[in-house]
Amino acid sequence: MTEPQPSYAPEEGNRSGRRLGRNWAIAGIVSGVVAVVLIPILFGPLGVILGIVGTVKGSRRLGVTAIVVSVLGFVLGIILSAIIL
Repeated sequence: MTEPQPSYAPEEGNRSGRRLGRNWAIAGIVSGVVAVVLIPILFGPLGVILGIVGTVKGSRRLGVTAIVVSVLGFVLGIILSAIIL
């Protein structure tokens, strides 16, 4: 008799954790984009925080993207606010 072959399917716990991190990171990206046009002092740091949470929860690439987009959104939002006012 042959021994059963091991399964290489990802574990459910790891997969759901990665999906949860992805959701946090996407929320961070959205906050960063919103920071350009609406209250950058609020949405910029919020996007950075959400990006950090997404990174910690398992979605490293999207989390770092959320942090970068949020910082850029914060800076551009502040600059545009200063120009308009």
